[in-house]
Amino acid sequence: MSLFRRLTQTTALTCVLAVPLHAQEQPIETPVTIWDALSLENFLTMAVQSAMPMLRVLADVRYDQIDVDPVRNRMALVGVDIRPFLPYVEDDSCKITADSIVFSGQPVDRLQGYRISAALEGALLGFDCLPQEARPVVGLLGLENIRMDRMTVNVNYDFASGGAMVHFGADIDDLASLSGTADLDYISYRMDLDTEEVMPAAYVNHIQVTLEDRGAYAAGSRMAPPGMLDPAALEQIIPGALAEMFGEMNGFESKGLSSEQEAFIAQAVDTAQTFVANATQIVIETGAPATPVRLGESDFEDPNAIFSKLAPTISTAPKAIGGGISAAELKQAIDGLLPTERNLEVGTALLTGVGAPRNTTLGLRLLDPLAKEGNPAATALMANAMQDSNPPIAYRLALHASSNGQSGSLALMNHLEDELPLMELLNVQDDLLGGGGPVASDFASLGDVRRAARAHLLGTTRIRSYRAAYYWASVGAAAGDVASVAIRDEINTIMRLRGANAAWSEVQTSLENGVLRDWVGRDLPTALQE
Repeated sequence: MSLFRRLTQTTALTCVLAVPLHAQEQPIETPVTIWDALSLENFLTMAVQSAMPMLRVLADVRYDQIDVDPVRNRMALVGVDIRPFLPYVEDDSCKITADSIVFSGQPVDRLQGYRISAALEGALLGFDCLPQEARPVVGLLGLENIRMDRMTVNVNYDFASGGAMVHFGADIDDLASLSGTADLDYISYRMDLDTEEVMPAAYVNHIQVTLEDRGAYAAGSRMAPPGMLDPAALEQIIPGALAEMFGEMNGFESKGLSSEQEAFIAQAVDTAQTFVANATQIVIETGAPATPVRLGESDFEDPNAIFSKLAPTISTAPKAIGGGISAAELKQAIDGLLPTERNLEVGTALLTGVGAPRNTTLGLRLLDPLAKEGNPAATALMANAMQDSNPPIAYRLALHASSNGQSGSLALMNHLEDELPLMELLNVQDDLLGGGGPVASDFASLGDVRRAARAHLLGTTRIRSYRAAYYWASVGAAAGDVASVAIRDEINTIMRLRGANAAWSEVQTSLENGVLRDWVGRDLPTALQE
């Protein structure tokens, strides 16, 4: 090797070694700009932190960190310390801490309604925060502080039905768990246009409140007078106490207790005697024979009317347990011996987890024969259960359910179309429609053609089929129907917006050739005039 070549290599190696190792590996840096700060996460964080000074007018608030997730629509304060001002507490001796406070809403990919959730995790309420009159009672229970494992409030409002599900729960260490659920079929807030006053009303399906003992009974029973909790004593004490309460609630003009109130008193005696013998839980829930029950403004001013309409019951177990699917029937379902006429009810319970433990595999197995027979309730349930695991099959099921008027299936069908390639969803539509599409002789007028095109596009009375909708819209347009032209253009817009222009162009060409061929070969103008 020449001397010059050696010198060149040595010099190059020396230059490389002279550069620090971190400088060799470090990527090229880009300067931070104002655009880097313009993110949804930063805006939400800023909004929460901007609201904190207003909250600190009411209490001293500190937290370790804030976590914001805009996609999940979730915000959490971690390591929270609150010192509220209370008139009966000196300085800031009242201390409330929590591992986290979490607020969440509807995920951005699910826009069927509102969802608002709040959760308090690992909260500790200091003894000094309690009112003076409550401290002796808490002290006798043997508690120094009140610790709450978790407290939640969830509200789910559905746009389509106008109904809502409301749930709350609180778990207090060494005392009790309190939970409740309200299933509202519809929330009405119509306005009287003459007076411009809102007339609120709620249509109630079911309300349930459950109090589960976690040590409160054992601690409280020690403070009860001797013999007060004996079954015979309870049979004397409870009817009198409840009758007095109902009497005050009904008002002085009332002629006595209603049949629903008398039934509740009898149930309360049985429940108390059962609970004393084995302290587990107490469940109060509505027992109206027909639902939904409408509660209007006049009802809200009359507690007796509300009680009579809702017919509450009290027991140590929810009615759903007794009214759910029996263990014997579940065993039959597992072994494949369940009578066919029970498949829908048992399958529904297994898929929803209401009335039986949720088991999607077994639920789908029971509903599959019904879906093959064309049962729309079964296809709707299966579509919802399979939307994430098997979108093509779920889409086929949703097409059938929606065309048979099943609530919620149209929204699911639209959602699944966003997940499937154009040609795949068109093939599913063609396969389900089969040879069952309309022919010209089915139509008595041009209006029938337009309605068929619209029905195939919407998918609530006929199987959704973009091909069938475009075909009949083109026929109507050719016959001079302006509304059919709008349907045809709407389909083209749908395809353009989903970014499927190229794939749809080939389908469109084939359909237009077919319309022209049938227009001439089958003499569609004459057929439509007959």
